[in-house]
Amino acid sequence: MADDEVQEVAMRFTDVELGFGDLRLRTLVSTDAALLVEATSGEPGRSLWGAHPVGPYSLRDAQVALAAWDPATAGQFSLGILRGRRLLGAVGLIPERPGSTELAYWVRPEARGRGIASRAVIAVTLWIHDELAAPRVWLEIEPGNEPSLRLAQRVGYRFEQRLSRHCRQWTHQDAERDSWHDCLIWVHTNDRKHNPLSGALQQDVTAEREGSPVSEPGLRDQ
Repeated sequence: MADDEVQEVAMRFTDVELGFGDLRLRTLVSTDAALLVEATSGEPGRSLWGAHPVGPYSLRDAQVALAAWDPATAGQFSLGILRGRRLLGAVGLIPERPGSTELAYWVRPEARGRGIASRAVIAVTLWIHDELAAPRVWLEIEPGNEPSLRLAQRVGYRFEQRLSRHCRQWTHQDAERDSWHDCLIWVHTNDRKHNPLSGALQQDVTAEREGSPVSEPGLRDQ
């Protein structure tokens, strides 16, 4: 799918139910800056992706971040996870090449452990396969990020490879002077004969309803 087609599809992703409860997904746009500021207000670490501040976003930080993920101008876009008007997290889509899309995700600290990221990852993965016609969706995870590794395995992704010094730490603005760490690549392919995502979705929702602990990721590793 060409970049302009991806942008057109992204703009149509405006209000999609996650399938359980009152959670919804929609494309985040520049006017959502205040929602992003509120959502990151309790974040002690890096709250989204890329060259971002540590801790809460200012209004300017939020505006810059949303501009970088604007489907009308960028090749990547971000979907907000909302309950009513409250932003609980976000899922980023980064089309890499025709047929392959990277997926990234973040959930605000007090909303973790409730199956929210799992449901969002499942819903967006299926949407990428169906609407973007991309047979390959992949995640980059730091080797020590156990919650994200458990989530990837639980929702049906499979480990593909370890890339040495592939992911940037973002502790320095200059990439050549920054630190880099290994990343684990986990992949989901569109195999309609065996797709574990629906079962994983029901499992997470059952765990949430019964009050069982459901592991959530920390922050997506860039």
